[in-house]
Amino acid sequence: LEFSNTTPLPAKIYAEEGACQFLFIKGDGEPDISYADRKGKYMGQRGVTLPRL
Repeated sequence: LEFSNTTPLPAKIYAEEGACQFLFIKGDGEPDISYADRKGKYMGQRGVTLPRL
């Protein structure tokens, strides 16, 4: 999870306060096309990665 402040104003993120929620749902089978097959832009990234358009 990465946060980015794209405004000229300061932004605060406070420790120990929720910022998001994830919900994982298990699928019934394998996907038709995997992320690797789609040659995802962020495949194998290490660390923070700037957006790749």
